[in-house]
Amino acid sequence: MIDLYNRLAILGTVVELKTKIDNPIKFVEDTERDYDYVIYNPRKSINRFGLSITSLDGKLTGIPDLDSLSEYNKENGTTYTERDFDKPTPLYYDTRLAELTSLFKNNIVRSHILRIDPGGYFPAHRDSHHSGNHFRIIVPLKNVKPPQFYFIIDNDIKLWNIGSVYFVDTIKAHVLFNASLSSSYWIVFNIITNNDTIETVLNNVLIC
Repeated sequence: MIDLYNRLAILGTVVELKTKIDNPIKFVEDTERDYDYVIYNPRKSINRFGLSITSLDGKLTGIPDLDSLSEYNKENGTTYTERDFDKPTPLYYDTRLAELTSLFKNNIVRSHILRIDPGGYFPAHRDSHHSGNHFRIIVPLKNVKPPQFYFIIDNDIKLWNIGSVYFVDTIKAHVLFNASLSSSYWIVFNIITNNDTIETVLNNVLIC
């Protein structure tokens, strides 16, 4: 799988695609009105919350899809992987996600909206655990740019267009930090790496 993954990684660390989410600010407001965000990785109190797009059972409890799978598996004697979280939740069917979900239909696993509240962060890490079996599609939705919010990957502070869809090579080291007084929102999709999904990305790269 790593050879397939490298077909994407060779394009760059952050690659913008043609697909977009319409009116991302309104989308965020609607999710806050219609759903209850739950704590992201409940073992760590660092102002991170999530709302599942796909989950283990199609529900929005976040258990265990918004938990650390390695820690949850160790504590509960389970062997869950990202591929077990492929059941659409009610959020999956939001019409504003339709173009994006249709691109990767049947290949979307363990995906969610991530809300990082003021002071929330992800310390430096690499998503190397997936070994190229999955890749990340990320959509910045609200409050995503410095100096309010910092997304640093491969020692580079990234600037984002809200609502745009990106392939992000999260095997490279990256850090996220909310330095503002407002929450930051992102869509995070895990996509199964195969010939079809790789070709989908390659055919949708935004050429500037």
